[in-house]
Amino acid sequence: LAKICGSIASDEGRHEIAYQRIMEGLFERDPDGAMLAFADMMRKQIVMPAHMMDDNEHKAKTGRNLFADFSAVAERTETYTAMDYVSIMEYLIKRWKVEEFQHLSGEAAEAQEYLMKLPARITKLAERANARKKRGGVSPFSWVFDREVQLH
Repeated sequence: LAKICGSIASDEGRHEIAYQRIMEGLFERDPDGAMLAFADMMRKQIVMPAHMMDDNEHKAKTGRNLFADFSAVAERTETYTAMDYVSIMEYLIKRWKVEEFQHLSGEAAEAQEYLMKLPARITKLAERANARKKRGGVSPFSWVFDREVQLH
């Protein structure tokens, strides 16, 4: 398992570097287009490939979506939280110097403003969501032999 996880992590690291360099090149060559593309991606939200995970058991047993429950556990255990997402966004905004671009087209300037405000907006939404969460919910997960895991 450690080898598999290590292999996946190194592959993800290579993807991260490639995407960062591609966007840096786009921002150098076409600041308006890159700004619009970045904002469009963030408006559509980044969806994890695992959002389609299904063990053909969870929904029938619990009536809930497997990925939603998995995400709740990841959030509760602080494995990956909305604040991690905000940190990544802030890092990319800083790395790509989104705030420093001037003389953008009107649409690209609006996209820039949207991107600069987005981390604070997501932070506020995450804080509200955390305040509304019901504590104590549990769900069985088939891959741990139907052991119940606390969701929130």
